[in-house]
Amino acid sequence: MMPIGFPDKFVRYSGRRLFVHSRKDDPDVEFKAFFEDTKWSLWWLPEVNNMCRIRKLGSKARGDKCGAAAGRAGGLNMAFDPQKAKKARAEGSEVRMAPANKGQKAESVNFVTKASPTCEGALRFESASQRGQYLAFFPPCHLRVVPFLEDAEERVLDFLFVDFESMFKFITLEEVLEPIFSESPGAWIDLAKLRDDEAVKSHFKEVMGKEVWDVEDFQAYFEGHWATFEYNAEEQKARMRPKHERLAKQLRATHKAQEVVAAVSKTDESELHRLPVGALARALTALAKVANAEENSEESTSAQIQLLAALRVVGKGDQDKNDIPPFELLHSAEKVLELGGDDPDDTVLVQRSAAARILANKALEGAQKMEGGMIEAGFTLPDVVRFLLLPGAAGRDVQLATSCPKLFEGRSLKEQREVLHTAKGRNSSNTAAAAGTALLKTLSGGVAPTEHVAAPDVHVDSVREVADCGVRLPAAAALLRRMAPSASPLKLAEALLVMAARAGPGQADDIVAISETLASKEAFQNFPIQLILDIVLASSKDDNLQVLVRPAAAMAATVLTQWPFEEMVKLLLSLARRHALLKEEVDDRLRSAAEKCFTSEQFQLLGPNDLAGMVLATLGHGWSRLHEVAGQELLRRLPHFPAKELLMVSPVLFQKHAAQLIGAWPKVLAGGAPKDPKAADGLLPDQLVQLARLVGDQSESEAPDAKQKLMEDLCERLLPKVTELSANGRAQLSQLCKTEGANATHLAKLQKSLVAMAGIQAESGAASSRGKRA
Repeated sequence: MMPIGFPDKFVRYSGRRLFVHSRKDDPDVEFKAFFEDTKWSLWWLPEVNNMCRIRKLGSKARGDKCGAAAGRAGGLNMAFDPQKAKKARAEGSEVRMAPANKGQKAESVNFVTKASPTCEGALRFESASQRGQYLAFFPPCHLRVVPFLEDAEERVLDFLFVDFESMFKFITLEEVLEPIFSESPGAWIDLAKLRDDEAVKSHFKEVMGKEVWDVEDFQAYFEGHWATFEYNAEEQKARMRPKHERLAKQLRATHKAQEVVAAVSKTDESELHRLPVGALARALTALAKVANAEENSEESTSAQIQLLAALRVVGKGDQDKNDIPPFELLHSAEKVLELGGDDPDDTVLVQRSAAARILANKALEGAQKMEGGMIEAGFTLPDVVRFLLLPGAAGRDVQLATSCPKLFEGRSLKEQREVLHTAKGRNSSNTAAAAGTALLKTLSGGVAPTEHVAAPDVHVDSVREVADCGVRLPAAAALLRRMAPSASPLKLAEALLVMAARAGPGQADDIVAISETLASKEAFQNFPIQLILDIVLASSKDDNLQVLVRPAAAMAATVLTQWPFEEMVKLLLSLARRHALLKEEVDDRLRSAAEKCFTSEQFQLLGPNDLAGMVLATLGHGWSRLHEVAGQELLRRLPHFPAKELLMVSPVLFQKHAAQLIGAWPKVLAGGAPKDPKAADGLLPDQLVQLARLVGDQSESEAPDAKQKLMEDLCERLLPKVTELSANGRAQLSQLCKTEGANATHLAKLQKSLVAMAGIQAESGAASSRGKRA
């Protein structure tokens, strides 16, 4: 059924809906499927001359046993709404498919046929119930019932019925060739076989009206339809690409999101899972260009999810050759992270990170397979940073580290440092090592290992950054030693502290030499307060840095009054550990500065940790007056003093204030509310043992009843926690039990618990040994 004036359009049905389509209007529908939906039959009715129903041939309504056919009622009929057609005037009523048994819905489905006054053989269809209302085609694809008198310029009232066999005039050459190629999917077929095929000869003669093409014409056709066919001119053979291969060609060729969505929506999941990585990458990149929520429709989101799922399946495979360059895969890896915009679907949000990881891995693998590696693939040093910033950086660390060394050659120090920083931040230690190696090579500048190296600040900072990453430490320490004489004191000190914290025993000589050079520069007066404190803290623990203690302390003495009290305590406590290295003059200057800062009123303002620290620091320095003031302030706060900090200074306080301390400890353990809300209320099991040993060491003449009560309290607290003690804690407790006497009431239960625990551990060890032997 064709509207006059449109020889390539046919009335088609899809479910209950009707369209007027040409093959071009629905190109994705196969030839036979397209024309299966264009079969119509007229069911003539006897009540009125030329009255009929227009039925879908072979259709069934509910209750029909057989499909509509000649001489058989039923099926689905063209139907319209009579009332709407009357009221809507020129717009008329849309025509749809509806069931109607004999005598039913006559006002909606019955038409009277009339010969067309303008085209011989064509028919017009007037509503039998609404005279003057005609079936009409409105381009591009609509079918309506409209009033005849309401003329519209584009409408077509005349329709021509043609024999179904005429459909073959609308078949394409591709559709003629497809059955031949489908006999051996994906196989190469001789062009001679195609030219001799009867269906091909018939198509050229009856549809195209010419002889079968020669070889050159077929070659031009196949090359013009490269997305569907592949042609070998030398062997004169052709093959039809499988569906997934055609889809891959289509996806690789388009940059429009709408075309990608349309292609994916018409493709089975199984075909998507057969696509190469490059086709999926380009499709996802196209979809990533859709930036706002309005453009991210349900169809677009569905396509994103399907393609991301397909990439996860395909990404597990090992393709011999990437279908797009590695450099483009890296670009796609970055773009897929933009899928869905700022407010993506939850599934897209999760899967896009996995997709970026897969594509980045494939890009790196593709470059590695090239003879010239990453350089041949078009990558430069900044691209290493791009690899590092993508998800899964740690997983490809080894591959990237082994692939990128040549990219560092001839690159600037800034670019090399950026790789180092990024690798460290992304936990890519091997790539950081590669960057560190390149940096140290650049900084040494080809100078002999025994010669000094120029040390501008940026070079010293670079060595510090290498050390901070924990890579190439021997080489970094040796290079910093060669830089030390000409390096600025500030930058050298910063680099040295990092190096000392990271280096191992093998770098001790270098650390000592650098420390000596730094000390000889006598430039500590230019150091910020925090750096001086860091030097003191580090040198108090590391013997390799002890040469720095004296100049750092001397400088600290001149600026101590400018420091926050918390930092002062840290400094004085650290220097107390190295008191023997200090000159008397420096120590006196420190004491004088400390006395100005730490007045009785200031001690009252110190937190528990700082106050305990000052008790220990003043003792270490031998500053008796300050030590007495600090100790008295601490005792004044009892029992409202945190247990942890009190335990720290108890060995000192027990020397002069044993009775007072023994009497206060039970209340401290009971949780006397501390003034500092952050202070800890209790002690760990091992700390309880430590306190018990301190109490046990005190003379019996010191408050014997209070001592007995405290020991009983400690034993009661320890008894349920024996299993939580460390090995050292158990050993100390066992020794305490022996020292105090095994028969003492307050220790007997603990000793029994220790024995029982030892037996359980022995039995467990024996069982484990038997299991291993078995």
